[in-house]
Amino acid sequence: MKGIYYGLDGGGTRCRLAIWNEEKQIIYQDEGASSNPYAVGFEQAAKNVLLLLDKARGQQILQGMSIKAFCFGSAGLARQVEQAKWKAVFDSYFMEDFPRVLVSDAEILLTGSHLDVSGIALIAGTGSICMGRNDRGETVRSGGLGSALGDEGSAWWIAIQAVRRTLRSKEGRDLETTMDGTIRSFFHLGDLQECVPFFNDKNLAKATVAQFAPYVTSFADKGDPLAKAILKEAAEELVHLVISVQSRLAMPFRQRLTLAGGVLEQDKTIRALFLKGLPSEIVVCPTKGTALEGALVLAYACHERVYL
Repeated sequence: MKGIYYGLDGGGTRCRLAIWNEEKQIIYQDEGASSNPYAVGFEQAAKNVLLLLDKARGQQILQGMSIKAFCFGSAGLARQVEQAKWKAVFDSYFMEDFPRVLVSDAEILLTGSHLDVSGIALIAGTGSICMGRNDRGETVRSGGLGSALGDEGSAWWIAIQAVRRTLRSKEGRDLETTMDGTIRSFFHLGDLQECVPFFNDKNLAKATVAQFAPYVTSFADKGDPLAKAILKEAAEELVHLVISVQSRLAMPFRQRLTLAGGVLEQDKTIRALFLKGLPSEIVVCPTKGTALEGALVLAYACHERVYL
């Protein structure tokens, strides 16, 4: 009986499914609603995933094929509690006995970016996280702690540092800056004192704050002392994330790095500062594939015991 491999990329907006045949060719692909419990709640997330799997199960092209392995990547799956909940869902759904890999969304992005099981990936978008995997399948991560505890070097971090330090600057406690007028205009504030209730509002979306980050770069490019200092520190923080993974990940692993997220993909100033501070032995490589492809690679690797 021919075998197939399931890969699921669970996102906050949508969940994507792809299925490989034994020749690593995609023979089926589809997408459904969000599978992120933090976005829609666990019960609805599980329902959305099962609906996607039900639809696939009914496809004529998949009839008579046995599932060799399955990989699901989603936010929170690095934690054992979340893994146990999803494991129960899939164990109840699938009657067949085959390997099921449950990993974080960062891990399938790492694998997809290299289309291999070994390497390092750094993500700096609204938030920030770095993850590495060695040839034995062992993983190490740094960052990814959220805005309350980290996200250094991310778009959110750059923006909030600009606001925080501009307020300090106007009190004579930081470098000079002219960002205050743009901050007030961008966030529709009458004066800087309105920053206090605005930025302490628990309902303020992280993504809303992050959208200000490109303006900080614009000021830095024009020579604003405070903006330049913030970008320099952001790049240093991102380098620290990579070095943290590199130093803690057991050899052997391929010292190649892929970069993802708007900060590193779109902001040339920060990218240049980051690359300047990166250890010379780490080679930055172009991204080869997607997170969904990463899930397929992990499913195949698990069945073939490439690294387990």
